[in-house]
Amino acid sequence: MSLLPSFTLRSLTSPLPRRTRRYPTSLTLLPGVSIKTENSPIGEGTAFNAHRLSYQKAIKMDALRPAEEHDETLYLRVIASPQSATRAERNFIQQLPSPEEEDQMCVAKTGLTLTELVAKALATPDDLTFVEAKIVSLGILHDAFDNVGFDEREKRYDLRYMEPSPLQALQNKAIEAIHQARGEDEKKAGISASKIWTALDKIESDKQYESWRQARAARRLKAGTRWMKTILQGLEEEGAECWGFVVFRTGCYGAGEEGDAAWQRFRDYFDKLAKATVLHWNSGPLLWPKFRAVFVEDEALDSASNEQLRERFREMRDGRNGGDHLPKGIRTSCFLVADRATIKSEAAQAPYVPRYSSNVGQIHIMPEDPVVYIRAVDPDYGVKERPDAEEHVEMTGFQGKATVALPRVFDWLHLVCFNAEHGDGIPGADQRKGWRAIYVQTKAPEAWERNWDPSGGVLYA
Repeated sequence: MSLLPSFTLRSLTSPLPRRTRRYPTSLTLLPGVSIKTENSPIGEGTAFNAHRLSYQKAIKMDALRPAEEHDETLYLRVIASPQSATRAERNFIQQLPSPEEEDQMCVAKTGLTLTELVAKALATPDDLTFVEAKIVSLGILHDAFDNVGFDEREKRYDLRYMEPSPLQALQNKAIEAIHQARGEDEKKAGISASKIWTALDKIESDKQYESWRQARAARRLKAGTRWMKTILQGLEEEGAECWGFVVFRTGCYGAGEEGDAAWQRFRDYFDKLAKATVLHWNSGPLLWPKFRAVFVEDEALDSASNEQLRERFREMRDGRNGGDHLPKGIRTSCFLVADRATIKSEAAQAPYVPRYSSNVGQIHIMPEDPVVYIRAVDPDYGVKERPDAEEHVEMTGFQGKATVALPRVFDWLHLVCFNAEHGDGIPGADQRKGWRAIYVQTKAPEAWERNWDPSGGVLYA
């Protein structure tokens, strides 16, 4: 394994005669003035709120009707007395279709007029459909800007509100006055409808996200992870049902926060970290269910030396002196030691959250990140022969143990031990070659290296 760390424009309606529209591709407003709607069908999508000024940003400023004196007079009157505005005038100011057209569009979409929809929202809001709720809350043209990008919206917003012409400024004030003068029933209906469509939209969004997540998981599983496939194949060939390590508890015995409570926190951290690390890899969902850690808890092991632990482990591995046999698949060339310092590590008291990148599968563990370090021990140190002369130089200073960042236990360390124990398919291969790799890569570096140091750096999937 390599460790590398269009926009659909609203019709500008007026009391003046207009041609009948059937969702046209261009709207004729006045002789010689037309607006293209980019052939965008009316349907569900990004909300347009006729009552919210923020959505006015998408008005196409270069296509507005030329300013006329009677417009200014209407704006001034409505600003002074918004209650005096008729529905037709309110729609005209807000650049909505005429009341007749508005009801026709509403009936076509829901079977009800706008007034009937508002009544339904007041009486039985839970019966509103998604489209009905959006119309009541956001207006008949709630989907007008489905194809307008963010930058274009901002541009139009700036044109209309940051540097408006005098007439545009009046129109904006008139729209705000209409908004403020809405009746209580209209406000109540809008609030109820907003809650309904928001809830329905979340349900649909959650479904879409879950569908995307499952598709992504299927793609990752199909791509797989080579080293995990090797381990899965090895487990199948051995008839092993699990994989993992033996972990000795050598500290924090006794009741209270300094004892069993601290151990339980460490166990929770250990389990969460193991799951997060394994599932990070493409084949993780296949390998994770087979993970198992054999925790050995015995007060007689409190502050036990490595030699004592080696003897206890060999008894378990070899089934001597009534020792428990290790489950098939648990690593036999290495065991872990959770001493007092490891159990009480401040990092173990906080949940482990790996940092993901959405474009490239990777998990970041930088040297400065809080992470628990655990001792890995060679059970055969001092028993089997020393390495040959060529390896002896690299193994200078080796004392049969290494310190490894806990996240690396569940991928890198296990793979090294698995390969050593299986000898790359060669029966009777020297398992100590695995310890050469472990020691060389866990020695304290002169400087942190992001790419190769297994106790830190960046691991790329």
